[in-house]
Amino acid sequence: MAKNQLEKDIISLYDNNLVNLFSINQIATKLKKKYPYINKKVTDLINNKILNKIIVGKSYLCSLNFNNPETILLLSLQELKKKKTISTENINNFIEKNQLNITIHSIIKYNSKLLFVIENLSDRRKIQREFIDCLVADKKEFLDLLSEEKKLFTNHTILYGAEKFFELLKIELNELKRLYSPLNY
Repeated sequence: MAKNQLEKDIISLYDNNLVNLFSINQIATKLKKKYPYINKKVTDLINNKILNKIIVGKSYLCSLNFNNPETILLLSLQELKKKKTISTENINNFIEKNQLNITIHSIIKYNSKLLFVIENLSDRRKIQREFIDCLVADKKEFLDLLSEEKKLFTNHTILYGAEKFFELLKIELNELKRLYSPLNY
């Protein structure tokens, strides 16, 4: 669990590319912190299995460990922080009003549009009547969109269902690594 702001800052480096790889030196440079301090924190995150490490020569390349629930929690906290800048009152009202009728897994804002990930596509019209110009997809369509729409993967804010977003992303993780990772791992 993130014990301090520095650990949250390290996790936030992955925000615009969740399958990115950073050396400890790159993390220190990006955060403008001293290497020994960052090395200690990153080592703690690796030991807690929040970050994975790939050994390249004498260096570690660090990536997010999506198999650890704590990693998902930390990413969800990051999304909550981003969400604070967006008004979600109408979305919250819609969810509350329809929680027994529609299974909404996640709502994501990207490209100035809303994307609803739902269980049953027969509920699409109910959502589109309320949110004109929104996109509605089931889980399979969402996984395809992650691969096809780079901005959905790199420049998004999760307004609802962050944990489910990351669980679904994990299903498509190998393809996302192939498409968006600077290194094939």
